[in-house]
Amino acid sequence: MKTKENHNEIRSLYERYASMVHRRCRTFLKTEEDAWDATQEVFMKLVDALPKINKKESIYSWLLSTSTNHCISILRKKKHVSFDENIHSAESKQLPQEKRTIRDEVFRYFLKNWDPKVQEVIIYTYFDGYKQQEIAKITGMGESTIRRHLTNFKRHCSKVGILMGDIL
Repeated sequence: MKTKENHNEIRSLYERYASMVHRRCRTFLKTEEDAWDATQEVFMKLVDALPKINKKESIYSWLLSTSTNHCISILRKKKHVSFDENIHSAESKQLPQEKRTIRDEVFRYFLKNWDPKVQEVIIYTYFDGYKQQEIAKITGMGESTIRRHLTNFKRHCSKVGILMGDIL
């Protein structure tokens, strides 16, 4: 009977959160097929992790961080950057799309050397558009810690010549 309860709980969580996990995966992986595959893999991980998650309120946070980490792992395994001729051509008028592509590439490869907590804050801020107060609720970090991570990240970017205004 326990298995049927777990199956129903996973089904309920999938119905509730699959679209959110898919959006997160789509942001990183760029294709629908890869995003749906990653979404399924994240929920397979949830099957194993669910008994270990103490607070059911933290499932949302667990899914966000696990989907982010899973997608980063997939990208590291691929170890290549796709080049879209249309986005990078001189004739292209899609500056916002080009900025998003540049931002995604910079963050994807630049973030890999940062602490996972800092990565999480940066992704929530710049990829997902969350405010610091919202990030604090999701992650359990203090707002001052979040501000410190963002400030350190911005300082490091400016030291290496990346101006946040140019890519955001």
